[in-house]
Amino acid sequence: MGLGGNLIWTGVFDAIHDQMGQVAIACDTPMITDVLSGYWYRRGRSYQNDPIFLSNPDIGHVDVVPKGKICHLLDVAFEKLISPNSLRRRWESFVTSRTISHWKNAGAPLFVHIDMRNHSYAKAQTKKKTYWKSGGCAAHVIARTFGVSVKVPKCKFFPTDSENLKIKRLLAAHCVSEQFVAIEPETNRDWFGDLRAWKIDRWQALVYQIKLLYPNLDIVQLGVGDREVLTGVTDLTGRTSFREAASLIARSRLFIGTEGGLMHLAASMGTPSVILWGGITLPEFAGYPDQHHIICHYVDCAPCGNLGWCDYDRKCMNSIEVGEVVEAVRSELN
Repeated sequence: MGLGGNLIWTGVFDAIHDQMGQVAIACDTPMITDVLSGYWYRRGRSYQNDPIFLSNPDIGHVDVVPKGKICHLLDVAFEKLISPNSLRRRWESFVTSRTISHWKNAGAPLFVHIDMRNHSYAKAQTKKKTYWKSGGCAAHVIARTFGVSVKVPKCKFFPTDSENLKIKRLLAAHCVSEQFVAIEPETNRDWFGDLRAWKIDRWQALVYQIKLLYPNLDIVQLGVGDREVLTGVTDLTGRTSFREAASLIARSRLFIGTEGGLMHLAASMGTPSVILWGGITLPEFAGYPDQHHIICHYVDCAPCGNLGWCDYDRKCMNSIEVGEVVEAVRSELN
């Protein structure tokens, strides 16, 4: 689970806070020495400085407690023992049941172990495919374990004053006007390869069309610094951290991108967005249809969950034409 996954988790913590009045504690699954010592979380890890959870009032944190060498060796042996998926899930179920019981009956904090496979919105994964759970959006699939619901997905993110100031200065240094669109033509290919990507020549054609329709509108390209830069944009690829990108997107009139981390950031910032959606998941599961203008063709093979391969020439993305994206952009800007 990457940064986008943690942003989905913020909707779960928000639901717990709103519906139960409880600030849940983000943590990882305890190992054997943690439980034997009376801790229902992994003492050696904390999300206090996590780039997604930072400054979020819905989320509490644990302190890191160093372990001795013997504890470390016992934990390594235990980790190996429960490495088979079935045993890992049994351990997770045991920890979850005890944690919730202690919370309900003994007034203990609600520890939410975000690394648990049982809490994933994926039902199973093979070497070639991910199978998604059913029963609502991804955040609701997670939240129902804790007795809360997420009917309308949302996520929360809190840029710092220093991050906002840096972006203000960065935009000024590149002479970007207050009227600008943020665009990310690339996609993270670590898990799903190029299945969520739109062809780069179509991104370029889209930029040309936007410039023709809105000659006074700046277009800022975001993303990592080793990807192709479009002609006619202000290139800020590699110039911002993921957190700083939130501040930039919040200042834009519109974000244009694909399913991924910056899409979740745009939702957290309340920025109008046009999202090009393929078929790995469906928008109702992992997107924000109540917030974003989503272009999805709902091909018959979706949601596929394929890990980087496709037998149908990526028809979910390749069937999206420049013209329909231009019309979506016009409807949002007008």
